[in-house]
Amino acid sequence: MRRTVAETLRAASLACAAVAVLLCLVNDRSDGARWDALAALVVGACCIGAWAALTRRTPPSGPPSPAPAPLPAPPAELLRNPVDWYLAAGMVLTAVAPWAVFRFAAHEQIEFSAVLLGGTLLGLWTGIVLALTVKKVLVRPLSKTHKLLAADAKAGRVVAVRFEVGSAEWIRFVPEDSTELIDPKLDNAQMLKVRDAEGKWYGVHGLHKDPNGPDHARKQLAVFGPRYAGEPVWMLWPQRWELVLAVVRRWRNPAYPVAVVADTGEMIWGYASLDYTDRYLTDPANLRATAPGLRARPVLPRPYFRPAVHGPMLLRLAVAAAALTPVLLDTVSGGLGALLGLLAATALMDAPFAARRANSRTPDPSRWNVPPVEDFRVPPPDRTRS
Repeated sequence: MRRTVAETLRAASLACAAVAVLLCLVNDRSDGARWDALAALVVGACCIGAWAALTRRTPPSGPPSPAPAPLPAPPAELLRNPVDWYLAAGMVLTAVAPWAVFRFAAHEQIEFSAVLLGGTLLGLWTGIVLALTVKKVLVRPLSKTHKLLAADAKAGRVVAVRFEVGSAEWIRFVPEDSTELIDPKLDNAQMLKVRDAEGKWYGVHGLHKDPNGPDHARKQLAVFGPRYAGEPVWMLWPQRWELVLAVVRRWRNPAYPVAVVADTGEMIWGYASLDYTDRYLTDPANLRATAPGLRARPVLPRPYFRPAVHGPMLLRLAVAAAALTPVLLDTVSGGLGALLGLLAATALMDAPFAARRANSRTPDPSRWNVPPVEDFRVPPPDRTRS
């Protein structure tokens, strides 16, 4: 029930934002104060606040209860990541809202040439964001290596090994090429740490981070790691791994495609380093038949409010609302109104990306294990002596 209410509040906030954008598109400044658009914004803000209060202390979901029966064999169907409809709707609003706001604020208030220039730039923004939304969020392409893994599973045979999930790891490190001696800039990577039957550890990185698409590397690992910690899972590699190896050696960061499947049928796509993998791929006992009709579905992200992540986004939305309020009340006009509209449009454009940047820097310790920072410029202790 709690999750249903939270999802309803998220949907309601997006709906209110869409209504406000639509009202700005279909009505002109000459219609006077836009109390309807302001009301939509206020209701949307209340929904966001209620969602934040409801989900702020949401603990990570634990292992399924009762425990599911072990999967008798690896699944034959490995599905693509599902469409994140909230993300899709948010990106559409990110595409359209800045243009609608500036159009409403500047129409018949400043010279046509200035309106045309601003509208052209924002129209270009709208087209680019909508195109990326279709390509990255709705189409959800898999890499060629992951398509090969899915094809091998469907054909009936994959390399598969049972592992036990350890934790989701948020690794921070200083890159080898860093030249900073004091407070060097840190890079980070996320992985799922698992252990085989012999007690040997192995790591699976999430899908490569795409700056223009869903952040599966962090969102899904933050769900899968805590939920299945201590639970058995299937690790799948393609039967044609030698073909994959021949191709990926040419990559900058060569890696094998993998799928990690829990006994509930939930899974994540990922990559695994070439190191420590051959011992599994070259063992004939690990080549297994897949179960026809058995389907694995990628785990769904479970959004919850985090001040460190959502705070920067909400701050920008507050700036946009504050800048737009005098315009909607029709208390400013001319160049000042257009300037406020441009400020609101700029804040709206940056809002979702501010949250994304914060999420890429700030791990949630309740979901991630965060080891000490590793400096890749310094050799390990056993290599420092000749």
